[in-house]
Amino acid sequence: MKIQLTRTGKSRRLTLWGWLTVAGGVALLTYIWFVTIHDFLALNEPVNAPVLVVEGYVPDYVLDSVAVVWKNKPSVLIVCAGLPVRKGEFCVGYGSYADYNTAYLRANGVDSLHVVSAPALQTDRERTYTTAVAAMERLKALGYASGKVDVVCLGTHARRSLLLYRKAFRHGWNVGVISYGADYPRQWWRTSEGARAVVYEMFAYLYCAIFFHP
Repeated sequence: MKIQLTRTGKSRRLTLWGWLTVAGGVALLTYIWFVTIHDFLALNEPVNAPVLVVEGYVPDYVLDSVAVVWKNKPSVLIVCAGLPVRKGEFCVGYGSYADYNTAYLRANGVDSLHVVSAPALQTDRERTYTTAVAAMERLKALGYASGKVDVVCLGTHARRSLLLYRKAFRHGWNVGVISYGADYPRQWWRTSEGARAVVYEMFAYLYCAIFFHP
């Protein structure tokens, strides 16, 4: 008996037009990804909540906008969540971004009774989820067991923030997100900052959606 390790047979191969069709399909999908991925990540989906949770990393111009929101609706409670300051505490004078943002908002006219700090413990993993838990615990300490919350964040971080805050708040809470524009153009691929923000957040969101289950 003859043992054969291979055999011959007929197979189909792409023609020139076939390769052109495949290349055109890939090019079309790539174009769709380029023009839609930013808006997919920079989700803006508020629930008109009476509580705003401000993430610690947002720049001052976002805090200015939050102050305007409160002045137009002074019944809103603002919770500033954030991690400890890892560098510059000596100059800044605050031990966490939560404390800094709280002081900034108060200095810009927000009533001290309507803005509270929710500093989180230092961590190098799942930082957004850690700050979300700190915000939830602060609200519980204030007597909020359920309700609606809008998370204030920046640009492409929004969809991941919404995902992780919903994982943290869970039952009894309706969580929305307010995304303020980042300081790079809408055509994000034209700048290194925009490219880093979109590509990093895309993979970070996929990781959190698939592998992170607290």
